[in-house]
Amino acid sequence: MTSWREKPGWYWLSSTMPASAIIAFQYDQPWVYLGWMIAAILVCDTMLGEHVVIENQHGDVSSTWIAVPLGFICLWLIAVLDSTARIKRVTMLEFAGLTVACGVLGAFAMAHIHEVMHRDSRWGRRACDMAMTLAGYPHYRLVHELHHAHVADPQFGSTAPIGLSLWRHLGRSFGNSLIAVLAEDRRRLAQGRKRRIWFSASVWLGTVVVFVSLFGPRGLLFYVGQSAISIFIVETIGYIQHYGLVDGGGPVAWNAHSWLSNRLFVNNGLHAHHHLEQTLPYERLECWGAKLPAGYMQMFFLALVPPLWFSVMNRHQKMLANCHSTNEWRGQE
Repeated sequence: MTSWREKPGWYWLSSTMPASAIIAFQYDQPWVYLGWMIAAILVCDTMLGEHVVIENQHGDVSSTWIAVPLGFICLWLIAVLDSTARIKRVTMLEFAGLTVACGVLGAFAMAHIHEVMHRDSRWGRRACDMAMTLAGYPHYRLVHELHHAHVADPQFGSTAPIGLSLWRHLGRSFGNSLIAVLAEDRRRLAQGRKRRIWFSASVWLGTVVVFVSLFGPRGLLFYVGQSAISIFIVETIGYIQHYGLVDGGGPVAWNAHSWLSNRLFVNNGLHAHHHLEQTLPYERLECWGAKLPAGYMQMFFLALVPPLWFSVMNRHQKMLANCHSTNEWRGQE
């Protein structure tokens, strides 16, 4: 008998995050929204347990699989537009709440944009570039392509060696990935091909001009603030996904096996399988190998406190190394 937890329709739970933000913004309660959302994910992620295989996982994907990330992206855009319509008249406390809330939602949207980005559509990729610019990371697609090609190499961002704290990793990862993108563009130019960074740079500049022109100094502060928060969260998730996996001889990523995390972020937690088959739709991804101790939200807060992070993940990494030495890590859960 099929369990209720195996239904693909549960991926629509992700849309409750931007939808509830829109409602909260109408009542001028961005901080209340943030508190309740974070608390709900932390509690429910623990209560609902681990990821389960969806119904008909090895058959055809459901007819609505692409609608889930697109639905999230559309609701997120509405939430951001609603926020920008308010930033001129709200108090500084509410302004800060809107900025933080949109930054968090932008980072969550990146998981859904990432899913669309991996589909084979030139116009889709361009649309994703523009959406990522609004989320504050205009060159993310270029960074991500190099990350896939050079996974486990810290010089391309995301991956951190054992013992490197999140706070030391963040600047290195963002800087290394940007340097790698610029170097790749120089290589393309030497081959007589077009630079790709110009499109991202021009879209980013145009976005800044629009925010400043329409909303003045507060518009610029809002855009820069929510961008910084979004980048911070995205880079932190990359740190969590690849911490300590630098030699390339074992698994390429840690998996988050929490049922709710994977429904909210379209199986972004099944990251090892995604690296092995990056064009596979999220509904077809499986739980392979290296497993994080908890869901993304719990691991995010753990990473903010390096001593706690090291005490948990260094021991976890040692256990993984022992399993890898006996070729056990590739077994499915």
